[in-house]
Amino acid sequence: MRIMEIASALDVNGAVIHCLQLSRELTRRGHEVSVVSLPGSWLQRQLAGGPVEVIPSDLHRWPPGELRRMAAMVRQRNVDVVHTHMSRAHFFGVLLRWFAGVPSVATAHSRLFQLHWMFNDHVIAVSEATRRFQQRVNLVRHSRLTTILNFIDDRRAFELRPDRRAAVRAEVGVDGASLLAGVVGSIIPRKGQLYLVRALPKILSACPNARLVLIGTTKPTPGYVAEVRAEAERLGVASRIVWLGHRDDAAEVMGALDLFVLPSLEESLPLSILEAMAAGLPVVATAVSGIPEVVRQNETGMLVPPRDSNALADAIIALLADPERRRRFGQAGQRVVRACHTIEGQVTAIEQVLARVAGRRRAA
Repeated sequence: MRIMEIASALDVNGAVIHCLQLSRELTRRGHEVSVVSLPGSWLQRQLAGGPVEVIPSDLHRWPPGELRRMAAMVRQRNVDVVHTHMSRAHFFGVLLRWFAGVPSVATAHSRLFQLHWMFNDHVIAVSEATRRFQQRVNLVRHSRLTTILNFIDDRRAFELRPDRRAAVRAEVGVDGASLLAGVVGSIIPRKGQLYLVRALPKILSACPNARLVLIGTTKPTPGYVAEVRAEAERLGVASRIVWLGHRDDAAEVMGALDLFVLPSLEESLPLSILEAMAAGLPVVATAVSGIPEVVRQNETGMLVPPRDSNALADAIIALLADPERRRRFGQAGQRVVRACHTIEGQVTAIEQVLARVAGRRRAA
């Protein structure tokens, strides 16, 4: 197939990582893949010099000059199907469907009310919760919806050797005696880091050697970052928090943790949880959206209500105090990832959807 992937993020996030890994894997399988990305984006830099062609575009919809340019490119290259990621790309893909007559498939990485979803030839939801949202709120027909759970590149090693684990902890200023709980994700209100900071005094009273590691960019919402920092100062726990910012080696730093925490208020199916589970980490997370589809209560981790710092603290304390339980949950999480979230199985499912949509258009 000739596949055009379109992603509209300038920086890195889960949807962009998904697009990157998918594009590389589809190319490896022999498909002719091009990726349309914003000029200077993280995705463009990652693909530079590789086998996947990158087409820079600002994805402007009006005036329609850029749409006409991309439509001409689609026709010239005889693209079989367009596959989009993130809001701006989704709307652009639907318009490209009309301008160029090319079928469009959109992957829903989040749950937002947007009218363009129903105009795609097919929508892929990365969790069952997302699929239900698309059908109920965005009025996507059942026949045009498929759930394909998010995946990670499970062919890479997420667990660290003991010597590397110790080295990574030393690099971030944490000794071997500390119990590390960590969060990976942009420091934004939706990720709920504020509620984890509010849980920290109770955690420290029960586990004085606990430390909290926050991994993620602080660029999008400086006001929220300031609020989180001020709350940590007010509660007297700022010295127990390690702020690492954006890290290209976030997966490796994650492997040096004892416990992964995600106190989000809204999620679809975050890659960070899958990477944590692949690394053998137990998980404490909020029971929102698609998270309960992977974090199984008292099997791979513990689920708590969102915005409940007390419940969050209790779950974290319970696991930090029980290394055998952490080990058991971590091993169960690895089994779940191997069974349901591999790049081989999930990309095959995506490939089948793209082929089916492209085939219907050719038959017509």
